[in-house]
Amino acid sequence: MRNYAVTKVAFAIGIVAITLPLLGCGGGGRQNTVTVSGVGVVRAQPDTIHMTISLRHTADTTREAQQEVASMIRQALEILHGAGVEERNIGTAFLRFSPEYEWGPMGRNFLGQRAEQIITFSIGDIGADGERASAIIDRLIEINGIELQGMHFSVEDPASLHQQARKLAFQDAKDKARQFARLSRQRIVRTLHVFEEGVVPAQPFPARGWGQRTVLAMDAVAEAAGSTILPAGEMEISARISVEFLTR
Repeated sequence: MRNYAVTKVAFAIGIVAITLPLLGCGGGGRQNTVTVSGVGVVRAQPDTIHMTISLRHTADTTREAQQEVASMIRQALEILHGAGVEERNIGTAFLRFSPEYEWGPMGRNFLGQRAEQIITFSIGDIGADGERASAIIDRLIEINGIELQGMHFSVEDPASLHQQARKLAFQDAKDKARQFARLSRQRIVRTLHVFEEGVVPAQPFPARGWGQRTVLAMDAVAEAAGSTILPAGEMEISARISVEFLTR
């Protein structure tokens, strides 16, 4: 199991319900309980990047266009394999052959047949500054006409982070319940019920621009920066729970 350097944050939210026995109203057998909601948050550095690239070409015939795209695909695969990206982490997401037109003063003009293939791949062990991924992108730029269709970061083992977030959420709820029990001159005896409201999947922190589809020519990135720079930031996973405690 991968060990992550994580930043832990915990806080509680939601409605607090305190139930006390109703003396003199037939409620002597009723249990004293306190119910609170808690949130646990864990932040970790991403270790994996997922990328989608598009390779396309327009020629006089579909066969010619497809042959050129196939050549571009072979170059891309050679670069990825040479960088240690495993075959199981590379796949085709889209393949299309279609006529291409251009609109002019006289109407629509036929330009040729276009072939397009979209490849997705993931790179692990990217490091804090995305150096490994940057080196791969800098090699892919050598393929003329390649486009980056989208990318996002993730962690390889989110399950361990989910467990940490749940643990923080429970401890946070317990601390809050103890506070309310003290205010009611009681104490926590045991846990009665735990309800998980949900675990939020890993999200970038800060989540600026997350989920947006970006179409960016990779050679333009290279011209602007000299070498591709990919700061990874942090990923955030949170868990929300509701816990009922017995008090006396």
